[in-house]
Amino acid sequence: DYRVHQLSFEDPNPMHIDATFLAIGPGIVLSNPDRPCHQLDMFHKAEWKVIYPPRPVVPDSHPLWLSSKWLSMNVLLLDESRVVVAATEYPIHKMFESLGIECIKVDMTFANSLGGGFHCWTADVRRRGRLESYF
Repeated sequence: DYRVHQLSFEDPNPMHIDATFLAIGPGIVLSNPDRPCHQLDMFHKAEWKVIYPPRPVVPDSHPLWLSSKWLSMNVLLLDESRVVVAATEYPIHKMFESLGIECIKVDMTFANSLGGGFHCWTADVRRRGRLESYF
């Protein structure tokens, strides 16, 4: 059995949940400071660590047709100690490294323009481990 928790955000144009809110490990979540989650108390009560990622560094001149600069937090966690992250987003590299997570830096600058990032472009085909509840 599993439970689904509905979350809502201060976001008038929702498109990429993984550029708004993203679990990066057991009990750790990234929360976009520009799009606050209305249910953060649920995470605090469960003793989750809520991390507000640094502001993206993508320049204003970069074309983003179906996305936002916050694709900087749209990352792919390979496991609890490695993450695939945009090569140009140095501030988020520092954030992950401060958490003991190794950054695998990949340049996808112009692919982001088409909409989406590492988390959007991938899908789990097989998972190991067991179902766990964190609430």
